Amino acid sequence: MNRLPLAICLALLLPAALLSCGQPPAAPEQAAPPAPAAHGPAPSDAAVHDAPVPEAAHAAAAHDTHDTHDTHVAAPHDVATPAQRWLADAALSRGMHRVRAATEALARGEREPLALQDVKGIAGELRLAVNDMIANCKLEPAPDAALHTLLARVLGASRTLDEAGFDAGALAELRAVLARYPELFDDAAWIAP
Repeated sequence: MNRLPLAICLALLLPAALLSCGQPPAAPEQAAPPAPAAHGPAPSDAAVHDAPVPEAAHAAAAHDTHDTHDTHVAAPHDVATPAQRWLADAALSRGMHRVRAATEALARGEREPLALQDVKGIAGELRLAVNDMIANCKLEPAPDAALHTLLARVLGASRTLDEAGFDAGALAELRAVLARYPELFDDAAWIAP
């Protein structure tokens, strides 16, 4: 039985999980023309489903009713600031506080070198925070979509940190997410830095 590496499975499953959080299951999509393969052919559906998947990603992907995994939408674009900020629930607040703590830990890298294992640990904490927010997502569609723009950016920064070690661009992206969060969400526990 062929098995896909974990990174490929997450890359295939997380966009769907981010887009389906808090939404009713979508109707199966019409067959779309295949996207051009930038990195070779897409894995077969059987290979994707036979691959080992971490429990959080598997649970988050449970809402996905797509017939194939090669038609997922890329990370959504930022949304307009709402006239009235959306209320953050406890799970969202906890998750964003975890992102803030991880960002503050990463910021030490501006003053002193961070060990690669420390940077990878921070990247892992960012992914765990995002997975927890996805697993506990109970937002309505509009704030859910806004949150997904932030979570996609956190995951992108996490991936950069995993691949490159300390990266000033990833740190800047995380800081931008933390600045954008209180513009979109009313979080009583959030104190501006």
